[in-house]
Amino acid sequence: MNNLYSFLKFHLLPLKLIQAKLNQKQFLILASILVGLTAGLAAVLLKELVYYIHLIIKHDYHLKYQYYLYLLFPSIGILLTVLYIQRIRKGKLEKGNPHILYAIEKNSSQLPKHQMYSHLFTSALTVGFGGSAGLESPIVSTGAAIGSNFAKAYNLDNYDRTLLLASGVAAGIGAVFNAPIAGVLFSIEVLLKEKNINAFIPILIAAATGTLTSKIILNEDILLSFHLQQKFSYLNTPYYILLGICAGLLSVYYAKIYMKIEKLYLVYKDKVWLCALSGGVFLAILIFLFPPLFGEGYDSIKILSNQMPDKLMENGIFHGFSNSNWFILFFIGCVMFLKVFATSITISSGGNGGNFAPSLFVGAYLGYFFAQIFRTFNISTLPLSNFTIVGMSGILSGVFYAPLTAIFLIAEITGGYELIIPLIVVSVSSYIVAKYFNPMSMDEKHLSMKLTIFAY
Repeated sequence: MNNLYSFLKFHLLPLKLIQAKLNQKQFLILASILVGLTAGLAAVLLKELVYYIHLIIKHDYHLKYQYYLYLLFPSIGILLTVLYIQRIRKGKLEKGNPHILYAIEKNSSQLPKHQMYSHLFTSALTVGFGGSAGLESPIVSTGAAIGSNFAKAYNLDNYDRTLLLASGVAAGIGAVFNAPIAGVLFSIEVLLKEKNINAFIPILIAAATGTLTSKIILNEDILLSFHLQQKFSYLNTPYYILLGICAGLLSVYYAKIYMKIEKLYLVYKDKVWLCALSGGVFLAILIFLFPPLFGEGYDSIKILSNQMPDKLMENGIFHGFSNSNWFILFFIGCVMFLKVFATSITISSGGNGGNFAPSLFVGAYLGYFFAQIFRTFNISTLPLSNFTIVGMSGILSGVFYAPLTAIFLIAEITGGYELIIPLIVVSVSSYIVAKYFNPMSMDEKHLSMKLTIFAY
């Protein structure tokens, strides 16, 4: 331990000297670059870990003949995650955005040091082995912890510590999606809820740094990205409005199912191993019936946007029905609704992951399903690819109550703003509908419950 302390002290010393020569604003800019670089590298590491775990378990020759082993992997991932949390972290690893919001509200934006790596390790195990959750929430937690602890190491005040926390989050989101503006907006819209222009500068710099780091290192195939196949037609505006309403209603369904399953598992929170095993069994059944529920699901989103839905049924028990357009539509509808169950079970039973990627997944399936229904009944030849892409913004906006993040994230990952009008229409419509039925988002509800518990 003494050697480690000496090592860290030696490497912190140059920055301490630099800090003494700079004023507060100048050092904050330098800090945002370093936090952005570190959070970006953390995001790259996590994506690479999950990518290579997937490669190993999907391409092992045994699995071609023993498919049931493939179904056991999600259980293994959840059990390994629970083992780490229970034995190494003594049962203490807070997940999701609410613990970050609580730290900002009640703990001067201070986060434990272990969160700089614990979320990376556990989410890689959960999602890498097929848990049906997203990596963005663990990346958010990791980036927030990096920013918070960097500020603590250099004795920055509460305001600057909060900015660096948000900078780490922006860098992580920017890196994982190659979308710096979305990273900035997510930090401002979901975490800070602050409109002061001074807050944007370090967060913008960190987001750009994190995104650049990802762009240099990561292969584009690992990231979620699209190329537009059709231009926006104003004649389809009424359909986009209707899609936004459907997205809002589906977001309400998403939130209710997630909260109910979470409460169900909380009843048995003391029986961690039983919860992990039951979660693995339920996941195995769902993935056996609907293979696209395995992992994050970004590959299947790309398949839908490229209008090749029959590929979703490969290696599944329904492969023989891949020539039936009606059955494919039924299959897509089932996956769309069941993804919420798969994600809720993965996280609530002990796995580590988030709802960001699943909300994009559900939105893509909704958009494709919606457009295909109108095409099937010869009502309108809606562009399948555009509706698949725009649908993602609808659910993301309706689940996180972050319409600006949803709009600019999808605009950035499509490489332009050709769809900016339908993105605005769908995201805002979904947000209005979801907020009408649920005044608070899931994160806000969790934060409210956490504040209530600690008030007593």
